[in-house]
Amino acid sequence: MSKEGPASRIAAGALLVLFFLTVTIAVSTKSATYDESVHIFSGWRILTAGDFATNHEHPPLMKALAAIPVALSGAAPPKAAMRREVDEWNVSHDFVYHANDGDRMLARTRLPVALLATLLAWALYRYAAAAFGPAAALVALALLVSEPNILAHSGLVTTDLGITALTFFTFAAFVTWLRTRASAWLYGTGLLFGLALLTKFTAILLAPILILTGAIHAWMEGTKRRGDLARAPAVIGLVGLFVLNLGYGFSGSFSSLRSFPPESETFRARAAGPFGGLPLPLPVEYVRGYDHAEAGGQLWWAYLFGEHSRTGWRHYYLAALAVKTPLPLLAMALAGLLLCPRAAGSPRQGAAGAAAIRPADALLPVAPILVYLAAFTLSGNLKNIGLRYILPLYPFLCLMAALAARALWSRIRARRAIIALTAWQLLVAAWMYPDYLTFFNLTVGGPSHGAEVLLDSNLDWGQDLKGLGRYIKDHRIERIYVDYFGRACKRYYGVTSTPDFTGGWIAVSATNLRGVYADDKERYRFLWDLTPAARIGGSIFVYDVPRPEGWTPKSVAGD
Repeated sequence: MSKEGPASRIAAGALLVLFFLTVTIAVSTKSATYDESVHIFSGWRILTAGDFATNHEHPPLMKALAAIPVALSGAAPPKAAMRREVDEWNVSHDFVYHANDGDRMLARTRLPVALLATLLAWALYRYAAAAFGPAAALVALALLVSEPNILAHSGLVTTDLGITALTFFTFAAFVTWLRTRASAWLYGTGLLFGLALLTKFTAILLAPILILTGAIHAWMEGTKRRGDLARAPAVIGLVGLFVLNLGYGFSGSFSSLRSFPPESETFRARAAGPFGGLPLPLPVEYVRGYDHAEAGGQLWWAYLFGEHSRTGWRHYYLAALAVKTPLPLLAMALAGLLLCPRAAGSPRQGAAGAAAIRPADALLPVAPILVYLAAFTLSGNLKNIGLRYILPLYPFLCLMAALAARALWSRIRARRAIIALTAWQLLVAAWMYPDYLTFFNLTVGGPSHGAEVLLDSNLDWGQDLKGLGRYIKDHRIERIYVDYFGRACKRYYGVTSTPDFTGGWIAVSATNLRGVYADDKERYRFLWDLTPAARIGGSIFVYDVPRPEGWTPKSVAGD
């Protein structure tokens, strides 16, 4: 694989532009997903009032970043008032859809997320080019920008794309420091680590990722400066903690667990223990938010392959990864994982005349993959609600695919297979447009069978209310019963539900159709074996059927 030339740069630039345009145009067809409104409102409150308490179950960075255009444009405040923590849902709904123009606000706040996603794609290309050469880097870039889960989350105001980007940025900065030992990269790693902590609580996984990465580098390449490696965790940790506290304006820093009433059993036990009164070098709202997230994960309905569970499954995220990742990426990443020991041990992998792969480069991307899979499998994480929790894996899977391309490129048949697999995934992305969230691969029969396997944010996150409104208008439906899983505004999108289903038109979100969070899991069993009149975006199922015998009335939200 030759050095990067103009053709490689042009191809990479074209892929980046296409990715950004695809994300922004596709997401413009979607209504707000379940959490977006409250994230937008919380970000606006952070920027305009310094309020970190609203929606503290998520750190502030991505919310504030997304809300910058809204704060600069002077959005109207909500008319509803916050009296209790739970009011954040109603107040944020009022802020986005009643006090302001919902679609315009969504477009503005989603733009910074799409820009960050494009920056992630560029960083991945640059890293892969340095490690494996430009041709392999183009393979990695093409796979990332056509990966449906990345496309789905790159335009949403949530924390998932943010932690994916910052996990990769932090890893890449640390690897650069390992290679150069330049102090600027070590402090840069600490800065990025702090920004990751300000993005999502799962950023704590960066600690074992960096430790394992450093250990692999030392093992593979050795070092005469082991003292640098020994002090690196302290430097990164201290800089990261400073950035975390700075991000909260040092509000409530060095409070103890006893300074607020903990929600989770874990935090209550620790607060009552001998160290519960010790000051923590963390912002109080960060600690309270972590406690809230811990409490929320202790009891949550999960759905997998038609089964419901209150405690979840250890294999949930492995199953989600297997069925929601395009087969080309799975095949090439697996090939890279199988080839990395040989590539690390042989300096002559790749095309004739190409620069040798540094031994550590072949193995370093394995560290984040191992840590994430262990954390979300061995720990038995209870909140089994979406592949998005392991979204940070995808850039590293693309790096393993790039390694496979680098190692096999000199073989004509293998090269053709790599090009064919990459083209296959690009075609999958074009075929799925704009309904990327509903993607499932052929191992379960494709997107049309996704609702039989995984729900909630894996497929149905409230994103298709806008499409339902268009369908109702286009088909001139006057009466329809709508059971919608989401928090977008029905009236804003022209969706008016009858108080009860009396027969005729009925639209049910996939999550509600399977009763994931309902007491009556089989309320809609009479619809399960019917072919819907329409699948709106793949997440809302529309039928025209008579009312079944024994139907029990159930009120639905009018807004």
